[in-house]
Amino acid sequence: MKVNKRRLLIYSALIFVTAFAIVYGFIRRDLEFKYYYDSRVEKVIKTAPRYVIDATFDPKKEMVFAVQTVVFQNRTPNELSEIIFHIYPEAFKSLKTAPFPTEELKYAYPEGFSEGFINITNVTSKERKLNFKKEGTLLKVNVPEPLKPGEEIEIKIEFQEKVPFSLGRFGHGKNTYNFGNWYPILSVYDENGWKLDPYYSIGDPFYSDTASFKVSITAPDGFTIAATGKPVKKIIKSGSTTWVFEAELVRDFAWVAGSDLKAISGKVDGTKINVYYFGNDEDAAKKALEYGKQALRFFNRYFGPYPYDEYSIVMSDFYMGGMEYPNLVLIDHHMLDDEVLLEYVIVHETAHQWWYGLVGNNQVKEPWLDEAMTEYSTVLYYEGVYGMAKGMEVYQDFILYPYRFFELGNSSGPILRPVSQFKSWGEYDATVYKKGAIMLKELESRIGKSKMREALRFYLKQNVFGNATTDDFVNAVSGTMGTDFGEVIYEMLKKPGRMGVDGVEGRNKRTYSFRFGNTVFQYKPDTHQVCRGTAGGGNSLFQDAHWQFFYIYRG
Repeated sequence: MKVNKRRLLIYSALIFVTAFAIVYGFIRRDLEFKYYYDSRVEKVIKTAPRYVIDATFDPKKEMVFAVQTVVFQNRTPNELSEIIFHIYPEAFKSLKTAPFPTEELKYAYPEGFSEGFINITNVTSKERKLNFKKEGTLLKVNVPEPLKPGEEIEIKIEFQEKVPFSLGRFGHGKNTYNFGNWYPILSVYDENGWKLDPYYSIGDPFYSDTASFKVSITAPDGFTIAATGKPVKKIIKSGSTTWVFEAELVRDFAWVAGSDLKAISGKVDGTKINVYYFGNDEDAAKKALEYGKQALRFFNRYFGPYPYDEYSIVMSDFYMGGMEYPNLVLIDHHMLDDEVLLEYVIVHETAHQWWYGLVGNNQVKEPWLDEAMTEYSTVLYYEGVYGMAKGMEVYQDFILYPYRFFELGNSSGPILRPVSQFKSWGEYDATVYKKGAIMLKELESRIGKSKMREALRFYLKQNVFGNATTDDFVNAVSGTMGTDFGEVIYEMLKKPGRMGVDGVEGRNKRTYSFRFGNTVFQYKPDTHQVCRGTAGGGNSLFQDAHWQFFYIYRG
């Protein structure tokens, strides 16, 4: 066949130019975000708290013995006479204060109530003893003299804590010890003063500023530690190993210990991704690793790059499904038995590395900002990785239909309200996660998908390493659109009752189906009949079964 050399050269040149433009676009985008991250780092790191924690873990006694030093700078306009910390392990001291809904205590404590606590044994500053008092889950430390704006103080806290047999954020089962919200963490001081919220049993009732950490954990031989940050040193001694982790500009530090923990790893865009598991679940763990890699890769490109060296997905004794911490997420190990749920929960928790991790918010006052955003982002992942049809299917099965199911027997309140105003996890899940995601889908339908993405990227750039508010989200959308969207967004957030967009226009379905794991639910809105069965067949019919509401994860 005769080949036209000139045409071939033109085609080759076009291919080269197109490829160069794509690569240049990616490089320019990443350089743009890297520059912005770096400028934010320079600004934030100068005044961010600095924690150094030296902890010794004794699994036989279910105890941790630790010394924590934190450097705190007064970034407020006021003189401070006391510094306040949250000491969340104290909530586990009694069944009355345990941070679990009453109906879930049997899952949180499968072998009956197990006490947990934190004892503060000494507080000093430069060898000078400081007066302190515990009030519930608060530690109030008096400073020697009022701390003026811009001044720093170094506070040393010695503490001991008991780890309960409890399958939650702080506790252990037979395979893992989970250390979420385990150390005295500085309360946030904002325009309204110190935030003194208790450890609610609903939601993720946490609010913290970004900080830098250096944490040393000494554990008996045979234990593996997965943690926030990057492992920088491992010191092996007779009978024990000390693991040293460093993390810069993260808003919390969590870790998991296990004597049978194994790890597999991969790499995406310069970040090492680890999956920790136990038992003989290597094949399922490999699936989890692929889901983690796909999610990190997609969100890197869609929102902006994940700027940390490591990200760990840890299979745990954790009845709540999934929970996010910086650089680390807890996943109920039973999720390995169901690929559909496993992928969904891993993607959701990975999205939290952007919405909660990079951009924080007051999760007590405005929980929708991270949870609804993360649910919406999860749908974006399925649309981007598998196509719009799959995205719509997931949106319906995991968000829209379960929310409609909730509405069958419940009046739906507004999305924008604090954790304290929700009566149950079911109401919280339906309103904050699902109705919130439906609201964002409706906003997307009004301004367009490309503008919505542009707004989210702007929101990230403006608030990375900080704490954002609903006003900041409104400003990002308004700035992107060139007109004030405040009234529109706040009306949707404060509106009780049903949101306007189903995402199924024109279908006029009489029966809705959705799936949780291997369980399939169908309901007919006109008759209020709910059918429940398994993916393999077999079902039972319930009349007026709207009192049942099912949620699959919490983080």
